[in-house]
Amino acid sequence: MDGEYDIYMGKDVVGTAQVERQGLYYRFRCSCRLSGDTLCRVSVCCNGHHENLGILVPMGDGFGLTKKLAVKKLGKGAFQFRVLPKHRTGEWQFVPVYPEEPFGYLTRLQNAFLEVRNGQAGVVIPD
Repeated sequence: MDGEYDIYMGKDVVGTAQVERQGLYYRFRCSCRLSGDTLCRVSVCCNGHHENLGILVPMGDGFGLTKKLAVKKLGKGAFQFRVLPKHRTGEWQFVPVYPEEPFGYLTRLQNAFLEVRNGQAGVVIPD
């Protein structure tokens, strides 16, 4: 979906992503205000599917990236963008989500995000 979206790091908005459909591709232009202490990447989510857009590089007075991605990889719908450390440490935990089972981590969802690993949907929660 064409438009401008907020980019989140945890619960804070740290930048914007401009999305433009160009034929069979989406063109993403991301710009963020970061300290630069840690290499970070941008992840986009649409309809429960996550894609890594790449590493943010210095651009002007902030950090940014431009990337094209096939529409069929994400589908159509609203996008959600997150900035994540390039190398996540043991401070993050992947918790699989099963529709038939209660989810015991509801109180820890504030800074969590949805991710699919090996075909299994789950929530990545900071420890």
